[in-house]
Amino acid sequence: MSDHIRQAPQAPQPTIAPTSAPTAEASHANFSRPATARSTGPNATTLNANTANTAPNATSTAPTQTPFAPVNAATTPATEEPKTLNEKLNAADRYWKFKGVFQIIAIIAGLIGIGTIGWLISSSTNNEFTYGYDYFWSLWPTLITFSVSIIWCAVCILVLVLRKRPIHPGLRVAIDLLLWLGFLVTALFAMVSLLDLMSWGTYGDLGYGYSSSYGNYVLADNGTWVWEQNSDYTTRTRDCDRNSTSSSSYYYYNDMFQNCAEQDAYINKLWHEKPHRQSVETTGVVCQFFGLVLHFVLFVWACVDTHRYNRSKVSKDAEKLAAGIVQTMITNGAVIAPPGQAHMRPAGPWGGQMGYYPLPQQGQAYPMTAMYPQTMQPGQQMPQQYPVQHGQMAPGVGVAGPSHEKSEGPRYA
Repeated sequence: MSDHIRQAPQAPQPTIAPTSAPTAEASHANFSRPATARSTGPNATTLNANTANTAPNATSTAPTQTPFAPVNAATTPATEEPKTLNEKLNAADRYWKFKGVFQIIAIIAGLIGIGTIGWLISSSTNNEFTYGYDYFWSLWPTLITFSVSIIWCAVCILVLVLRKRPIHPGLRVAIDLLLWLGFLVTALFAMVSLLDLMSWGTYGDLGYGYSSSYGNYVLADNGTWVWEQNSDYTTRTRDCDRNSTSSSSYYYYNDMFQNCAEQDAYINKLWHEKPHRQSVETTGVVCQFFGLVLHFVLFVWACVDTHRYNRSKVSKDAEKLAAGIVQTMITNGAVIAPPGQAHMRPAGPWGGQMGYYPLPQQGQAYPMTAMYPQTMQPGQQMPQQYPVQHGQMAPGVGVAGPSHEKSEGPRYA
């Protein structure tokens, strides 16, 4: 039985070349071009056989990588949470809340001022009996400054909220300057009217058109104004009497009144309305000075913002000049990017085409002689570099120092 059993012929095993120590030339194998199917030599067949034997495990052991995966991962922005309105406004102007408070106060003061001054003008009769009672002609200019202040402050707030950026500080300087100067003028005019109203009847006589050669108005003990006849003219009648034929009085004959009793009642009506009218006009004048102070503060603040904006404004000409200098240095090989970052290679003799060195794959590194010329042997040169004679200045990286170039600041509407 054993004679009939024959052993199966064994397949010849491939001869594996013994591994030898890496030579000096192999030390740079990581930086050279990888082997391809065109490799020749006595070890080519053995290398292909080893590659074929290890092919089934290649997909499970060596992960596939894309050459520019790190670059894409770095440039892909992470998903950011949406910012709230408060965060957006803080990014635009960190003092927007304080400025907004001043502007809201200016709007409220303007509305109150328009209401008070408007009532004073509309309730003024504008006749010879109210001369010295109030100067309505000095009150109406305040309506202009109040209206412009309200419109301007409302525009500043709306632009900040809707566009998420404040108005240009230069424009705010101009408008706030005009406003506080305008408030200074109109507030003084309103002050003249208020002082005139406060002095009306204070010294016991009405003065101006309320006197005559035959007598004048005096304040009685009961707080009413009565006509007091001069002792020399006790027999004369007042001109406000329709039946009077005298023409020696001054200002007192008017078609407004049928008799002297109506005139006396009108004078006392003005006197009793004086405290309320004085308080209303005082409120309007105070609102004028509020607007003056608020817009002066906003003007100073706008000047500070303009100074900061001018210091942080980007100079486009300086950027272009700096970009041209850096590009020239890169082209001449004077600037080399550090490892791990893509950098532009010098223009070759094929027409000034620009390119980028890809990031090295895992397990590889940049060739030191290509990245750092100081490690090269004396006499060796990199492509597109030229020898420099002894004593000549070679292009190099400039030393960092104080720069007057402006950086980008906040954006304005």
